[in-house]
Amino acid sequence: MSGANGTVGRIVVGMDGSEGSAAALRWAARLALPENAEVVVVHVLEPESHAGPLGLPRAVLYDADWREAVRDELEGAWCAPLREAGVRHRTRAEWGYAGPCLTEVAAEEHADLLVTGRRGLGGLAELLRDSVSAYATHHSPCPVAVVSARPRAA
Repeated sequence: MSGANGTVGRIVVGMDGSEGSAAALRWAARLALPENAEVVVVHVLEPESHAGPLGLPRAVLYDADWREAVRDELEGAWCAPLREAGVRHRTRAEWGYAGPCLTEVAAEEHADLLVTGRRGLGGLAELLRDSVSAYATHHSPCPVAVVSARPRAA
């Protein structure tokens, strides 16, 4: 931990707009506020999720207006919980595969914690779907928190 007395100074959060990533961001905000930690919100543009026919990249990926719209959505709607809570934060939009990108950003940012959401697939489905949280827990340079979007059972 980089903060004084073992506190958390910087938290990297993966954000893709899903319920799992929104839950991860809310959880990180609750941790960051009393610690005065900075949250770095990372959105990764993955090649397959934006591929055109035959897996070829769509021209929109190179369009400046589209990239600006992605950044606006990241900072605007997706980071609203951080602004509303008064949490220091900044955003990064990266290109690549989510697991490796998030762990690289965590290393570059000297993060004390990497937070991801959980899809909740579990088992073989999670392995076959290339789980970002599973990758992060095995490759992150810092501790990882995996947050479920599902509420706890009573």
